[in-house]
Amino acid sequence: MKNNSCFSIKNLSFSYGEKRIFQNLSLEIPYGKVTTIMGANGCGKSTLFQLLTKNEVPSSGVISLQNHNLSGIDLKSFSKKVATVHQTNTAPNDMTVKKLVSYGRVPYTRLGLPINPELDERMINRAMKITGILRLKGRTIQQLSGGQRQRAWIAMALAQGTKIILLDESTTYLDIRYQIQILRMIKALNQKAGITVVMVLHDINQALSYSDEIIALSSHGEPVVQGQPQEIISEEVIKKIYGIDLAVKRVNDKPFVITV
Repeated sequence: MKNNSCFSIKNLSFSYGEKRIFQNLSLEIPYGKVTTIMGANGCGKSTLFQLLTKNEVPSSGVISLQNHNLSGIDLKSFSKKVATVHQTNTAPNDMTVKKLVSYGRVPYTRLGLPINPELDERMINRAMKITGILRLKGRTIQQLSGGQRQRAWIAMALAQGTKIILLDESTTYLDIRYQIQILRMIKALNQKAGITVVMVLHDINQALSYSDEIIALSSHGEPVVQGQPQEIISEEVIKKIYGIDLAVKRVNDKPFVITV
């Protein structure tokens, strides 16, 4: 790799109809770290996620994945490099966990048939083991708790065997216990398996606690700050991001925003 960037964004512009979301946005998302995109509602977090996952196309500008223009990478090739877990996911209630996870191997099929069934089986079982759902492989989706279901979707992404995972609001609709379990698992995937994680999070303090790098967007879709949480977050920065005065304290040398 020529540099340490996972994604590189240069002069990106994007609009929904007449509503401009980004104008000449440029930033670098590092390889090998947990990077969280945060900001107020409507700032463009999810839109940026959709652009990074090829679900939307820039009006102008370039998004590069490991020095290759994203627009020139076909979906199958992209799926071998990047796995994605969206905020809302659906699957038939009677589908088993193992069947769901097995869909992570679709990029490695030819004419709908597996190329290497033995490798597929190893990757599927490995993904379920890492996410702690191997014992649930025979259960159906409807038999899972919210946290277990989210682990199953992450396992499907892991089964793709990529070194990059994108997660959009992966803790939404989960209670605090499952939120922390998922975030700890995501952090472990980065530290122990060397997986680059790019995620969108709504909770300020969770973003600050579980991220190596923060990209904070303003209400106009412009980066307010980017960098390590302990170096860039202050009361002034929080005011710029969210438009509200909130106290910022230090807990274990990390910034913590008092949100009450």
